[in-house]
Amino acid sequence: MIRNAHLSICRLVLEPTVRKEYIMLEDAVGREYSRNDLERNCAEAMVYGANEEFNLNLPKEAFDTMGAFGGGMRVGSVCGAVTGSLAVIGILFNSEEFEKQEKMKRIAEEFLEEFEKRYGHLDCIVLKEKYRDEVIGCEPTVRMAAKVLEEIIVKYEREKTN
Repeated sequence: MIRNAHLSICRLVLEPTVRKEYIMLEDAVGREYSRNDLERNCAEAMVYGANEEFNLNLPKEAFDTMGAFGGGMRVGSVCGAVTGSLAVIGILFNSEEFEKQEKMKRIAEEFLEEFEKRYGHLDCIVLKEKYRDEVIGCEPTVRMAAKVLEEIIVKYEREKTN
């Protein structure tokens, strides 16, 4: 199933008529984070949004694994939107093949570096001070992570097709 997601991502990235519809991970995770009928943390919102946007068809257990990562792993450490993004990178790019594992690690490192460069930190406690809103909570941070994540996914999916 996940291999089909790779093909879908490649097709959407490369077909200009569909491209406008593709760059929407930010909106998908924003919707998942801000749902009124459910309480989702930042990490869960990232995985739910990616599942929706990339048609991953993940099992319920994949979402359940992210529950403890919100709030900086409950202690203000690494932001849940960041750990959720890393989970998505693992889902999309990890493999049992050593070379692909190494590439996935580089993609994860690139995401971490770019997020920290743009937003100044990886820790929830610091990001909350800068970006949390009293009304919409951490939705701005979730959207920021989704933007960086999507840019990196697009970059590496393009490389696979070249």
